[in-house]
Amino acid sequence: MVEENSRVLIVLPYTPPSATLQRIIGQTIPFLRECQSQLDIVIVPEFKTSFQLDSALGKMYSITRDVLLGYGMINSGINIIFNNTHFVESNLQWKVVLLPQESTFETWKLELGQGQYHSIEHYALHDNIMEEIEGPKDANKFHVTALGGTFDHIHDGHKILLSVSTFITSQRLICGITCDELLQNKKYKELIEPYDTRCRHVHQFIKLLKPDLSVELVPLRDVCGPTGKVPEIECLVVSRETVSGAETVNKTRIEKGMSPLAVHVVNVLGGREEDGWSEKLSSTEIRRLLKSSASPTCTPQNPCI
Repeated sequence: MVEENSRVLIVLPYTPPSATLQRIIGQTIPFLRECQSQLDIVIVPEFKTSFQLDSALGKMYSITRDVLLGYGMINSGINIIFNNTHFVESNLQWKVVLLPQESTFETWKLELGQGQYHSIEHYALHDNIMEEIEGPKDANKFHVTALGGTFDHIHDGHKILLSVSTFITSQRLICGITCDELLQNKKYKELIEPYDTRCRHVHQFIKLLKPDLSVELVPLRDVCGPTGKVPEIECLVVSRETVSGAETVNKTRIEKGMSPLAVHVVNVLGGREEDGWSEKLSSTEIRRLLKSSASPTCTPQNPCI
C-alpha cells in the first residue's frame, strides 16, 4: 500500500481527448517519480449515463496507463474519481496537486489543503469528449445492485467494473468476492492475494468513489452467490465476457420464485471478443508478471490503492 501523503492529484474540468490527456499525464511524471506514488484523477463535470462513463473510463485508464508505462512507471496506481463533490472531505492527503489554469478553479487550492500546487496546461472547452457520447440517463437507477469476481491484484479493468456499479446504484452495493478455497486451480495460485486483502482493496476503492454508498462484501462460493439468495437485488453488473453467467443467475432466481435481474454489461479493458478476449487485462497476467519480476509488491496494473 502506498503511503497516504505520497498521492498525486490531477483535477480536470473536462474529459480531454487522447493527445491532451497524454500531455497532462506527462506533466505528472516528475512528481510521481519524486513521491513514488499513485495518481488520482478527479473529473469535475458530472456524468449522466453509464455508457458515457464506461467509454470515458476505458479511454482514460488505458491512455494514462500507457503514458506511465512509457516512462517506466510500472508501480504507480491510477484512480479516476467522478461524480463525487465530497472527495475533498476525504482523509486523503495529496502531496502534489495539479490544477487547471482557469481562475475559476482557484478555490480548489483552499479546499484541498496543504499540497504543492502546479498548473496544468489550458485546453479548449470543445475538447470535452463527454458531450459526444449519449445514452439513457441511469445514474442511481437501482436501489440494490450486485456484482462478483475474484478481484485479485485489483487492476484498471476491475476499477471500471466497480465504477459503473457505483454509478448506477443509489443505496446498496453487494459485491461477491471469490473465497480462497475456490482458487486452488488458478495459475500462479501462490501469488493470489488473501481474501481479506482483496476485500479491503475493493472496499477502499468503492468508498473513494461513493463514500455514502452501503457496501456489502460477501464470500462467493458458487456461480450465483448473493444473487441467488437476496430478492431485493435489482441489477447484476457483469463484464462483456461473463454475460453467460448472468443468464445462469436469472434462471436460478426464476426457479426460486424471485424476479430476474436487469443485467448491466461493462466493456472489457483490452482484448476483443473475436479472439476470446485473449489480450484482455487480467489478474492471471499480473501474477505471471509478479512471478517473473524483481518487484515483489506492484506490477504495471496493480493499483496499490
